[in-house]
This record gives sequence, structure tokens and C-alpha cells, in this order.
Amino acid sequence: MPRKYWLLLFAAAAALLFAGNGSLLVTDSVESNYALTAKEMVLSGDWLSPQIYGHYWYDKPIFFYWLTAFAYKILGFTEFASRFFPALFGLGSAALLAWGGSKLENVRSGFFSALVLLSSVEFFLINKSVITDAVLFFFFSATLLFFYLGYRDGKASYWYIMYAGAGFAVLTKGPIGVLLPGLIITLFLLWQRDWRVLKRMHLVSGTLLCAAIEVPWYAAMYSLHGSDFINTFFGTHNFLRATVSEHPRDDVFYYYTLVNLLALFPWSGLIPWAAYKWWRQGRCSLEEQQKFLLLWALVVFVFFQCMATKYITYTYPLLFPASLLLGSMIAKYTDCVNGGYMIFIGGGFAVLLGGAWFAVSHQLIASELLFLLPLALIVGVMLDYILRFVTGERIYSVAVMSVAFYIALIYSIAVPFSEQRSAKNLGEMLTAENVPEVGLYGTYPTSAVFYSNSKIVKLMHEREVAGYVPKDFSWTSKNVMPYATLEQNPYRVVVVTPKSYDKFISQQNDEWQVIDADRSWIMLRAKKG
Repeated sequence: MPRKYWLLLFAAAAALLFAGNGSLLVTDSVESNYALTAKEMVLSGDWLSPQIYGHYWYDKPIFFYWLTAFAYKILGFTEFASRFFPALFGLGSAALLAWGGSKLENVRSGFFSALVLLSSVEFFLINKSVITDAVLFFFFSATLLFFYLGYRDGKASYWYIMYAGAGFAVLTKGPIGVLLPGLIITLFLLWQRDWRVLKRMHLVSGTLLCAAIEVPWYAAMYSLHGSDFINTFFGTHNFLRATVSEHPRDDVFYYYTLVNLLALFPWSGLIPWAAYKWWRQGRCSLEEQQKFLLLWALVVFVFFQCMATKYITYTYPLLFPASLLLGSMIAKYTDCVNGGYMIFIGGGFAVLLGGAWFAVSHQLIASELLFLLPLALIVGVMLDYILRFVTGERIYSVAVMSVAFYIALIYSIAVPFSEQRSAKNLGEMLTAENVPEVGLYGTYPTSAVFYSNSKIVKLMHEREVAGYVPKDFSWTSKNVMPYATLEQNPYRVVVVTPKSYDKFISQQNDEWQVIDADRSWIMLRAKKG
């Protein structure tokens, strides 16, 4: 591949991953937990035990918090800092895939594999989000990629990178970082009937390297916090997630089928084409490399489908082998991606654009988006024709149309939507009024705590307290924000939403006056006397 193609690829990746990151607010309810925990790490000076609302927080291991806290130390408590490392690791994952595809097949295959990953919907969404999955994806993928390279080529350095990748995956997400790659590797060796490789894998020294990365933090946490850490981290956030659905409505057999068809869009439509080409070429025989990649994707899919709790992000690791498989097929048969497929792509984008506009319009986003979104499609189509004329290869236009769509999506949909899902305005209101501590009646917005220096206490009825108090091996263990009862409300300054204003006033004996308000929040002060 010409050098200019690689430069354009990574310039587009950097533009996509970092564009708008300073304008995307930290949202509730997931991003704000990570952001606030990292902020408290910086402010408290305790870089060992994660905390949130001043309480120890055992939701995830330490590595992502370290990264985010480091970004805050350098760049301040900003939106750009919050999203810096997810974007950076996204760029690293694209580079890892390009390099891995080049080693497994050839440079052309590596280029197209990275192109597929970069322009996929889920890659865009996850690497723009303040969550652990972008970092886990990099280490999880490195673990399995370097296992196979070590298996194929026998280089000791590949094995040791595999062990290091597994160690950092466990430090990022927990036991799944080593258990799931271990399951995939074991099933592959069973399929190959090749156990002699265990003698070449440097099991003792490699395991020691992996343990040296992951064990010190876990040992320190157990030493400091004992059974509280074990029961909450391993009990609730690992065992309970696997056995009891946190969101029962999502526990359906087709959940991840739909998720992954969307995750790989716009390349999902190529799956039947790639399968047909493989069948015609190989007569249903699988090369060793294809076996491993298919097994990797399939095990991730089945494993998480069997888990009780389901999240869209859980099967994200299968996007790496899926991109490698599709990228290698595209590299071989680029000229076979015909005009009919382009019609599918154009229609798919039209549906996505219309659906995105419909969704946000029902959240009261400005109707001007109706004009901005079709503009993204028009630009994509124009670039499609230009690139086909310049390169002679239709496949580039699909990727460019995707990137153009995503960048337009950032500014036209994602930024306004983040404003709806964030309580930054409340944080600024509390800062302006210099309120050190406030009671809040209604949905608790962690982002408001992140954006202010105030303590925000959740107000609830006494009858609700029994079901709220954190308990081991229960989803209530996630309820670590401070709370007080409405019946004994100690706060003379209270925040409510417009929808809950009348209900709150009717339940209080004191008279209240509005001291500040916007379309989302009303700040009240009790009248004296």
C-alpha cells in the first residue's frame, strides 16, 4: 500500500477519535461514575483505592482510573481530558490491527482490516466514551493476537507480550481479562490437538510476568479492605453480573445478534458476501488462522450471551477478529464489492440518519438537526464519487462515507445529546451560588458532583430507605451516594427537577423560595421563620 494511504488512514482515525471531545459533556449515569472516581483520586491523593462520594468504590480495577486521573493532572478536570485515553487507545487498537493483519496476511490485508474497524459504528461509539472498554479492547486483542503469532512463529517476545497484555486486561476490567482469552486459547488447542505448544509458551516465566502486573494492586486492596473488597468486587460486580440480570428486559437470546449486526455497520452487509466467497474458494475448509479468528469471535459472542447481565459493550472484543476476517476478504476481492452493495450502504445511512434525528427530536433537541443530518449523507456521497474517481476502488468510499457520517454525528447529535444526559448546568449553578452541600430530590446526577465542588445528598422517603441501603451480593451495593430522608430533611437548600417541583412542595411543611433555575433544575431555599 502506498505510504500516503497509511497517512490518510491514521489522520482520519485521529480526526474521528479526537473531534469534538472537548464539547462532549460527561454524561450520566455511566461516564460520570468513572470521571468522578478519577477526580476524587486526584483530589484525595489516594491513587490506590478508588473512591466516589468519599466512599471506597470497588466497581472496576484501577488501571482506567489511573489513566483518567493522570489526564486530569495534566489537562485539568475537562471533557477533553476525560476522553483522552479512550481516544488514544482507540488509535492504538487501529494500529495494532493494521500491524497484526500485515503479519498474519499481508500489508494490504492489514490496511483494509484497520479500515473496517475504524469505520464501524461500535468502534466510534466506544472510543468516544468515558468507559473502560476501549482500553480493555486493546489489551484483550493484544493478548490473543500475540498468542497466535507466538503459536505460529515461536518467538519468545510474542509470548511475553501476550502475558503482559493479559495482566493489563485484568488490571483494567477484572478476571475476565485472563479467563476469556484463556478459554479461547484452550479451545483452539483442543481443536488443533496440539498440546506440545505448552512447552514453548514460557508458562512459568510468562505467568510470573502476568502476575507481577496484576497481583500487587489486588493484594494491596485485599490487605487494606479485606472482605468488603472481595464481596463487592468479585461478588457483586463479577459473580452477580454473570448470574443475575441487572436489566432483565435485555436478557433475550437474540440480544447480541442485533447488537453485533449494528456494531459492525456499515460492513455487516458484507458478511453473507464474505461467507459465500470463502465457501466458493475453500470448499468449506478453514485455514489455521481462520479457525483461530472465528473461534475468538464465536466464543466471545456465546460467552456473553450466556451471561445473565447484558450490555452493548460486552461483545466489543469480537470486533477485532471480525475486522481481520472481513479485511482479508476485502483485500482479496475488492473489485467484487458492487454497486448493489453501495445502494445498501446509502440506504443504511439514510435509515440511521432518520432514526437518529427521530430519537433526539423526541428529546427536544433543536429541529435544525433535520437539515444538518442529511447534509452528512450528501457530503458522504460526494466523497464517494470523488474517491472512486481518484482511487478506482469503491471500498474506500464506504469508509469515507462512514467517517463523514460519524464526524457530522458528533456535532449535530452527540454534543446536544450529551447536554441532555449531563447535569453540568446544575454543577455550574451550585458553583455560582457557592453551595457547599445540598439536598436533591429526584434522579441523582453524578455528573453534577463532578462539575461542582458541592456535596449532593439524595433525598428520599423513609419507606424507601430499606430498599436503598447497600447489601453484599445485591445490586443495592452500587448505592454509595450520600442520602437523607425527606421527613427529616436537614437541608435548607434543595434542588428539584421541574417535574418533581409540585410533589416536593406538597410534601414539605416549610415554605420555599426559588433562588435559581433553568429548564432542568430548580434550586430552592427554605424561608426562615
